[in-house]
Amino acid sequence: MLTSWYVTGFCDGEAAFTYSRDGGSFAVYFSIKQREDNRQIIDEIQEYFGYIGNIYRVKEALPTKNSGFTKPSVYYRVNRIDDLKIVIDHFDKYPLQSKKKLEAYKVWREMVMYKSENYRDIDYNELRPLAERLSSLNMQSRAFKVHRR
Repeated sequence: MLTSWYVTGFCDGEAAFTYSRDGGSFAVYFSIKQREDNRQIIDEIQEYFGYIGNIYRVKEALPTKNSGFTKPSVYYRVNRIDDLKIVIDHFDKYPLQSKKKLEAYKVWREMVMYKSENYRDIDYNELRPLAERLSSLNMQSRAFKVHRR
């Protein structure tokens, strides 16, 4: 079983606190992507968080104009608001240590909590400034990616 501080340390280097948007809606999520030969750590992190979220297999991809060859990988993603609160509970108790990640986490956390508290009446104009700030912070770190549909 993984220790809490190990999970925080691993996520400090490998996790993404991000969102995707489709038209006027925002989906927030926590994710980790690793090569398939690191699947065990992804399974253990999912177990640590109580088996929330899903693990997806990503097939290898041939080089393109914008990227090189990618090996098969696994992608762990948590996106249900109630499940994201479990992730938040962890990082509130065992805070991230890197400045950029901690700043991004705080903005992401605010987005999750806003969606949780206003789930019946979400004003996406309230989320947009947070999303822009998170995008700005994420651009400063290659570990973060903003996903747009």
